[in-house]
Amino acid sequence: MKTRDKIIQASITLFNEQGERNVTTNHIAAHLSISPGNLYYHFRNKEDIILSIYEEYAGNLLLETFPQVSSEIKPLDTIILYMDAVFQMTMKFRFFYSNLPVLLDNNPNLREKYVEVQRAIAGRVSELLLSLRHESIINFEDEELADMVSLLRLINTFWLSFYQTQNIVHEINDSVFYQGVLKILVILRPYTTAAALPELLKARDMYQQRYQDAIGTA
Repeated sequence: MKTRDKIIQASITLFNEQGERNVTTNHIAAHLSISPGNLYYHFRNKEDIILSIYEEYAGNLLLETFPQVSSEIKPLDTIILYMDAVFQMTMKFRFFYSNLPVLLDNNPNLREKYVEVQRAIAGRVSELLLSLRHESIINFEDEELADMVSLLRLINTFWLSFYQTQNIVHEINDSVFYQGVLKILVILRPYTTAAALPELLKARDMYQQRYQDAIGTA
């Protein structure tokens, strides 16, 4: 692995474990047993590292987390695959969601990139919901689409922050993410058609069991 890539991966690990605010470039260099000068050869500062991490995250998010509704995949499975992928990405880059407003305020280039990516994600989520409506899985009025997209993205983006502010002990583990998926299913249930409801309830029960199993192993 190239030194630049090692720096990015080490930074993700340290930011997740210790919190981004508590990690300096010197900490990252020491973790990798390289000199600070070697690190600065690849990145100007910590904000530059965070921007590179987000670019990697955004590329993965846009390319890998939006399965298309097709004859090979059950329509409801499409959104379950999407939720799985999104929350797995959130787990990998959880430091980013724990301190998002501050990170964006401190890094104008990151904010610009973030807004650009979020607009693209909003469009992809809209397409996903419309495809599910076309397959008679969910039903909603056209004027409700924008609000549905916003609600789903709110949970995906800020569930971690909300969880951490509501608990004395706020360790992040798989159970937290399964709770987030269950919240999304709650939002979708009123829009689910009668024909598709049994499958949605089956998915809910599956994630509830995963949540219980994760609690047991935490």
